[in-house]
Amino acid sequence: MASTESTRVAVVAGGGSGIGRGCALRLARTGYRAILLGRTREKFERTAAEIRTAGGEAEIFVADVRDWDRLAELGASLAATGIDLLVNSAGGQKPRPSAELSREEWQAVVDTNLSGSFFLFRNLHDALARRRGSVVTIVANMWQMPAPELAHSAAARAGVVNLTRTLAKEWAREGIRCNAVAPGLTDSGALSPRFAAMVDKVPLGRIGTVDDVVDAVKFFAGASYVNVEVLSVDGGIRFAT
Repeated sequence: MASTESTRVAVVAGGGSGIGRGCALRLARTGYRAILLGRTREKFERTAAEIRTAGGEAEIFVADVRDWDRLAELGASLAATGIDLLVNSAGGQKPRPSAELSREEWQAVVDTNLSGSFFLFRNLHDALARRRGSVVTIVANMWQMPAPELAHSAAARAGVVNLTRTLAKEWAREGIRCNAVAPGLTDSGALSPRFAAMVDKVPLGRIGTVDDVVDAVKFFAGASYVNVEVLSVDGGIRFAT
């Protein structure tokens, strides 16, 4: 993973689809070299090809965020030159009533969303510190409200918010800022009909777009005096009755 001190570098976990893909494309258009991180190379080839066709730089690093050793390899390859931005958009869940959740289903979601976030942050710490870089975590806004049938995901996301805030304070002296963006209903290509039907509860009266969320990510990336913040991008639905 060669880079130069003059090139801005962004690692985007989950950059093959949805919000992560939107972040990677926008960042590349504004001069970042994008390193797309995810489990399946084929899923990221389209994003990388689009970036390169537009004249940008993109690389793919195949890794599962639950794989500490693999993430350590990435961290070691970037530590000498550093990175300017880490966008953590990896995650996922499948709705299930809490009384029916199995141990395996619970563990899979917690491992991916919470443990995977820590593994990613921890192994890229030195690269972030090298350039006094920024972390922006994408965390669904269910972290701050009851989420029936998504107890595993809501609990994990609440943990990710606290983790982000804690590292923001621990790492601030090294110049590393850590913030989070909390999207609500977003047309990311994976919004289920069940959630799309909740549009009437959104005060702004529409489903959010990927660009709405990317705007917030870009704000955090460039706002050099903003730290330990969570910005909801949900049209106000968290206040809906």
